[in-house]
Amino acid sequence: MTKYNYIVVGAGPAGMFACYEILKKKKTKILLIDMGKRIEKRKPSEVMMGIGGAGTYSDGKLTLTANLSHEKAFHLISKFEYQKILDYVDTVFNDFGIDSEYYPKETLQLKELIAEAEVNDIELVLRKARHVGTDKLKMFVKKFQDYLLENGVEILDGTKVEDIIVEEGSVKGVITSDEKKIYGKKVLLTPGRLNARWLQKLADRYDIKYIYDKVEVGVRVEFPSSIMKRQAETLYETVYRVRTKTYQDIVRTFCSCPNGLVAIEEYENYVCVNGHSNSDHASKNSNFAFLCEVNLKEPLENSIAYAKSVAELVSLLGGGKPLIQSLYDLRDGRRSTWSRLSKSFVEPSLKDVVPGDISMGLPHRIVLNILEGLEILDKVMPGINGGSTLLYAPEVKFRSSKIDTSKGLETSIRNLYVAGDAAGLSGSITGAAVTGVMAGEGMA
Repeated sequence: MTKYNYIVVGAGPAGMFACYEILKKKKTKILLIDMGKRIEKRKPSEVMMGIGGAGTYSDGKLTLTANLSHEKAFHLISKFEYQKILDYVDTVFNDFGIDSEYYPKETLQLKELIAEAEVNDIELVLRKARHVGTDKLKMFVKKFQDYLLENGVEILDGTKVEDIIVEEGSVKGVITSDEKKIYGKKVLLTPGRLNARWLQKLADRYDIKYIYDKVEVGVRVEFPSSIMKRQAETLYETVYRVRTKTYQDIVRTFCSCPNGLVAIEEYENYVCVNGHSNSDHASKNSNFAFLCEVNLKEPLENSIAYAKSVAELVSLLGGGKPLIQSLYDLRDGRRSTWSRLSKSFVEPSLKDVVPGDISMGLPHRIVLNILEGLEILDKVMPGINGGSTLLYAPEVKFRSSKIDTSKGLETSIRNLYVAGDAAGLSGSITGAAVTGVMAGEGMA
C-alpha cells in the first residue's frame, strides 16, 4: 500500500503553490489530485477544472495589493504579513517566465481619474496589478506543472475525491469516486470554486465549523473599448464602487477586461459568464463585471444557495445558456431579440447566448441597482450608459463559506488543511496562491 506524506486535492493556484512551498522545505512524497485534465490536454471549454484551476482560462489578471478579496485571510494574519507573502508570490510568477508590466502607471491621467471619482462621489479603488493574458497564463501553468513533476510530485488527474478518511480525530487519506482509498499523513483540500459546495458538505459531515460570507450577483457589461481606454491605459484593473440612489446599495465594477472577450463558465446545473483577454488585446470591445453585494441574515444565511438559485433561474430562462440584453431594452422593459440586437452599435463577443429579459431572472433590487449604477458610472466613464451597451447574465461571484482554521490553515481535524476559494479564504489567482503558501508552510 502506497502512503504519501502529503496529499493535495485540487491543482489550482492554491494546490500548486502549496506543493511548491513543501518542496522548498524538503524533498518528499506528494500526491496532487485533480478531477480535470493536465494543462496540455485541457480544452478551452473545460474552464472550471483541470491543472491550473479555473483561473487558467481567465483574463490572467494578477492583483498584488492586499485589499478587496485578499482581505478574506486577514482574520488569520495581518495585512503586513499577507502583503509580504503576496510579494513573494509575484516573484514566483517572475521565476516561471511572467514578464508583464505593472499597473497603475503614475501619470497625470491617474491623478485626473482619482479627482473625477472624488467629485462624483465614486470610490476608485487602486491596487497594483499585472495582466498576463489567457495565452501566456497557460504557458506559466505548463512550466509550473512540469517543475512539480520533475521534482517528484505525482499528479493524478481525471480523478474525483468523494470523501476523506478520518480515524480518532485525525485525517488518514482520501477516498476517490471509484471507492479507492489513498493514504497520506497530511491532506490539503483546495477543490476550487466549482466544488465549494462539496467542501461545505464535507465540513457538515465532520463537524468542521464555518461561517457564510457574502456573494456578489449581477451582469457582465460589454461596450466599445474606447469607453474604458483611459482607465485601461492607466489602471488596467478598474474597480469603481458606487452607491445607488434607491436602496443605497454598493455596486462595483470587477474583473475588467480591456479589449477582451466574454466567456461562459459551466457549472453542474447552470452557467455563468466571465471575461478574459489574450495578451495581444485583439478585441474591439471591453467588458467588466458589474456586481451587487448580497449579505444574508436569519432565517437564510446560506448566501451560496441564494446565489446558486439566481444563477439556475437565469440559466433556465436561457435554456442552459446565458442571457444577453441591450441596455436600451432593459431600460425599456422589453426582451431583446437578435433582430433588435443587430441594431446595436456593439457586436457581442460571445454568440452562444440567448437574447432575453434579464429582469425575469435577476431580483428587482439587483436590476434597479445595475440601472442606477451605470447611470452614476457614466460620469467617470462617458458612454457606458449608452443604449447599445450589452448586458450578459448571470454573473455570480461566489464567496464560499469560510472554514474555521488555524493560522497554518489546519482544521479541527488533525492534519487536515484547507486553502483557496472553496475554503472562503481567497477570491483571485494570487489570493489562492497566497493561501497555498500559507498551507504549504503550515503542513511542512
